Amino acid sequence: MGCANTGSSVCSTDEKPKRSPRTRIETLQLGVYRVMIEKRISSTFTFDFTKTMESWRGGIRVLTKLVEDTVRIAPALLLIVALVKVWESHEEVVLLSLENRILRIIENGLSSKDGIAVRALIMTVLSRIIFVVCSSLMNHWSRDVQSRVRTKVLHHYDDFLLIARLRMDLPTLQDNRSDDHLSARIPWDTFTVLLELSTKLFAVASQLGFMFQTVRSGNHGIIFAALCVAKPLIENFARQHMWSMPRVVEATNTDYLRMRSLKSLESKEYRLDILSGNLIQYIITEFRNARKRLGEISTDYPETQYYNKSSPTTGLIASFVGDFPLMYYVAISLLNPSSMSLATIASLQQSAILLRWLFWDVFYQADSLRRDISRIQHLYDLEKANPIIKDGDVQYPPENHSDKGMALELNHVLFSYPGSKEDKKALDGVSFRIEPGELIVIVGANGSGKSTFVKLLTRLYDVNSGTIIVDGQDIRRYKLSDLRKSIATLSQDHLLFPLSVEENIGLGYPEAMTDMGLVNKAVEMGGAQEILKKLNNGLKTVLDPLSIQYGSSVQEGDGTELAAALKQLQKKVEVSGGERQRIVAARTFMRFNSNQIKFVAVDEPSSALDPEGELQLFNNLRQKRAGKTMIFVTHRFGHLTKHADKILCMKDGKVAEYGSHAELLTRKGEYYKMYNIQAQAFENVPSGP
Repeated sequence: MGCANTGSSVCSTDEKPKRSPRTRIETLQLGVYRVMIEKRISSTFTFDFTKTMESWRGGIRVLTKLVEDTVRIAPALLLIVALVKVWESHEEVVLLSLENRILRIIENGLSSKDGIAVRALIMTVLSRIIFVVCSSLMNHWSRDVQSRVRTKVLHHYDDFLLIARLRMDLPTLQDNRSDDHLSARIPWDTFTVLLELSTKLFAVASQLGFMFQTVRSGNHGIIFAALCVAKPLIENFARQHMWSMPRVVEATNTDYLRMRSLKSLESKEYRLDILSGNLIQYIITEFRNARKRLGEISTDYPETQYYNKSSPTTGLIASFVGDFPLMYYVAISLLNPSSMSLATIASLQQSAILLRWLFWDVFYQADSLRRDISRIQHLYDLEKANPIIKDGDVQYPPENHSDKGMALELNHVLFSYPGSKEDKKALDGVSFRIEPGELIVIVGANGSGKSTFVKLLTRLYDVNSGTIIVDGQDIRRYKLSDLRKSIATLSQDHLLFPLSVEENIGLGYPEAMTDMGLVNKAVEMGGAQEILKKLNNGLKTVLDPLSIQYGSSVQEGDGTELAAALKQLQKKVEVSGGERQRIVAARTFMRFNSNQIKFVAVDEPSSALDPEGELQLFNNLRQKRAGKTMIFVTHRFGHLTKHADKILCMKDGKVAEYGSHAELLTRKGEYYKMYNIQAQAFENVPSGP
């Protein structure tokens, strides 16, 4: 039996989840994630350097800007990270230096009559042990510091990308289709590679002094080899990691989830709603507020956090065991000096191997940096991208504005969508005038240019030639923000935001979002009352929550406690297309409350509504007609055309006919033909047998 979705995290069915007596459930909060883990209960390349350097020269400016921006974000923490990296780069040099000292003491002891200087040898060994312990502790501590810096950098570039993408207009967006791969992680990853490369180059210079030729293994080769693999074996099996553990992961931090929801609004599918609703500043402000509340809480994958938060004891043990090969030869030299030889001692000199791997690391980091430079360049190019739709400098509405609504006039307008063929015009030489307060219905076949009117009159695009006059001025002269505050649009292309229903509606008029009287009235006018009655959380319901929820190695039907927890995770609330359209319509009615709307553009908003719902929506829109010019784009003639002041009949991007319903029927032209085709669908219906 399943668990009821009551919001509780406890399954209240009679059938209790099974749990193995050898396992236990551990719940952790790792940054923004809640993690439930099922744990077992137990006791204990080829590299062209010249070519690469030449390719870097073109990216020096980009890397300089990246470093300046990153250092500006967290200078003190970055200084600590850099110092730790320098320490790490010289760690092997110090260890080899101490190792050399140990070998010299042993070698001198073997060749001297006085024997080995035991005190000096022990002090040097202790110095090495102390250094290893300090390095291990410092490395463990630095992971937390680096995580904090990384979080700050990611937040900065999340903000950067959000603003850059939200400010793109539709034509610009069509010119930047390849930026979906860009993320805030790219600058941090590139900066990290640059830092690693810089410190590794320092290490190369230091390691060169310890270059020795490889020598053959001595008589103790088998034992020595076993001791050499002890460290990686301990690191692999003793360190805590959850990659192989059955687990349930859920992002539970509300500020992080809100940031994800707001950040998703930068995607192309919401662009029409964001621009026409003039919502850019609201989204930016709310995103920054959520980010501020989140603070420095880690957003790293929980698997990474779990590994980084492991006890330093394992690292200490592994580091200590790493010196077992050396300790072995020290012990042999003390207990049985005669078994040692210069060749055996020389075999301890691993600088050649270390240097080889260090060079490999430098080459790898250099190659990574070369690839990352182009991505960083692309990211910074987003900031420099100028919108194609230029802002004007004239305030709207002008002093001579009619209180009846917006006056619109198109003169010889030609327009083709970006990327379309030159001979394929969406509008081809269109001219007509709409008087303030008129209700205009635009009809025509698909692709005839109907919806293009709405996009041009709301300045989502600009004409290729000709002019659009709004209240006596070229539409391009008005400030975009002012113009869009005066326009309300309702379209079948408008989507629900991944926010609460209340916020989806309230965003029609962000300044009055907390006025529940206005929100409820908008719900009523949009016909969304019955929808809210179906939702457990009413207006607070998020229909499409952008959460992170998944299970790994967990089967929902296996009856375990983890399976029950997986089943309890938040589910998406499904509503029909028509119900979604009603909520979007409620947003438009909320927009009317600003008392600034002078022009309403309605583009096929009822495609998923039943006839009764469509009639109700159109009647409610007509009730709000006072002081507004209205344009309806529709395929269905019945509800609107008889109420229209004028009907615009489009064909192949041109105005085929223009007049009232009665006038166009009398002409028996294109409109007459289309009207009769629809009317015949309701006539001569064959009767049943």
